[in-house]
Amino acid sequence: MQIKASRSPGAYAATFMLRFVVTLCCLAACCAWAEPRPPARDHAPAEFFAAADGGVDAPGARFLATLPVSARDAVRREGYALLDQKSAGGGPSLLRAVVRFDRPRDEVFALITQPSQQKTFLPHVEQSKTVGERTAEGEAIDMVVSFLFTFRYRTQHWYYPDEHRMEWNLDTAGGDGLMEQFGFWQLYELDEKTTIAEYGTRIVARGALLNFLRSLGERGAIGDALEAFRKHVHTAKLD
Repeated sequence: MQIKASRSPGAYAATFMLRFVVTLCCLAACCAWAEPRPPARDHAPAEFFAAADGGVDAPGARFLATLPVSARDAVRREGYALLDQKSAGGGPSLLRAVVRFDRPRDEVFALITQPSQQKTFLPHVEQSKTVGERTAEGEAIDMVVSFLFTFRYRTQHWYYPDEHRMEWNLDTAGGDGLMEQFGFWQLYELDEKTTIAEYGTRIVARGALLNFLRSLGERGAIGDALEAFRKHVHTAKLD
């Protein structure tokens, strides 16, 4: 005769609580960014898109016209130019750049709004993994970047397709590698086959020494990243 051991009420309660906690963890992972998409932090100037002299100048041309001659020459020769840094109130600087993509604006937007693919083409990126759900409005990405030191953090990306704009900011739930991070891509059509992109980013690492060492090579790293972005956008296939 086989005797089955009975389970005490306490064992049933422990099992129920374990399953409940596991379910909560799964829901938390799936809802990594339950907050609604906020309004864009900034917008392209409306005059870039306004009609002039009975016609419409290309928004990309209007944006380029605001840049120094040296920057416009660099964009024509090299495909990108690093711009002067901007600092608000003496705080950390916003690194700025302009990039030329030899591809239609809608295709460029479709490619840059796939941040989980960054590990396949960006230098120093060891991981770029979507956390939870990706939607048309955005997604959260867990990043591991090795540049002098290894930084682990989570970035929330927001997509604004009507403006051909993407913004991102630090999600503090995803690690303690950074104190502050935000950035953006703003796309302008130059012609049917060419896109001009405005880029900006600001990153503040934890610890004065880490932040100082990171800043020493930041502009060079940005240049390498922009070249990698151009190569990826020019060669990647869309589904």
